Amino acid sequence: MKFMSFYIGLGLQLIGFASVGICLFAGLSKGDYGQLELVQFIGGSALFYIGSAVKGAKQ
Repeated sequence: MKFMSFYIGLGLQLIGFASVGICLFAGLSKGDYGQLELVQFIGGSALFYIGSAVKGAKQ
């Protein structure tokens, strides 16, 4: 179970990091950040930190 929580946490971190990266790239290419980018940024950041907590909770 320890390895499973590690990989679930790592997966959440990667999804969150990718979401924030896509958000930043979309905002830079359009020149403006809309509500969708804001929600994507906050959601991606939350996923990253939740994944970090899950990954570190069982170690």
